Amino acid sequence: MVLVWGLHCVWAENAHSVAQMVENACKVEVVEGFANPRDHLIVTAGMPFGEPGKTNLLRIARVPEQ
Repeated sequence: MVLVWGLHCVWAENAHSVAQMVENACKVEVVEGFANPRDHLIVTAGMPFGEPGKTNLLRIARVPEQ
């Protein structure tokens, strides 16, 4: 899968669930100034976690108000 326009890739802490991964991604984007509360993010990952080349998940998430 190739996403190019407007893409900002980040590495975040290891996650043990999809919910934790989305939460980590939202925090990183806010801290780095790429997102604000109530913005939408697209999060991609692979399951099982930690195995390269297994991207099979795409989640649209809303940054929570903090």
